[in-house]
Amino acid sequence: NLVAALDVSSCRADLTEAFANLISMAVVDAVRRIEGENFKMAFPKARILLAPVTDKGSGALIAVDADDLVVGATRSARLALGITQQCLDKPMPAADLFGWAERGSKILAEAERGALQRALARADGNVSAAAQALGISRATLHRKLNRLDVHRSH
Repeated sequence: NLVAALDVSSCRADLTEAFANLISMAVVDAVRRIEGENFKMAFPKARILLAPVTDKGSGALIAVDADDLVVGATRSARLALGITQQCLDKPMPAADLFGWAERGSKILAEAERGALQRALARADGNVSAAAQALGISRATLHRKLNRLDVHRSH
């Protein structure tokens, strides 16, 4: 759906092709910034990801909710990734869309590893504080860290 239009018409007799190209580039840049800001306002609680497409300047944005499900996509993302409104009407994992899908226990292990890393970061590397924040014993946290091969960087 068209939301806005930018008028950059000119009746100058001295308008060169190079200047017209410069105007065109400025308009494309403005359009992408406007679309990006509107997209962020449309999905205020979502994480906004830059879709992995060949044209990095395309402004192909994807909105992902807290459960890593795609909830929105800009026009350029929809075109580049083949996303239809029907795709957005049902839950779609971002990992599946981007081709990052993993199988079985690896998904759960990565999620657990991430939770442990975040808990340690929030506790400034203090294992006891991280374990308490997670609601598990210090010994259990150590076992999980060893099993998942998590090394503290603090």
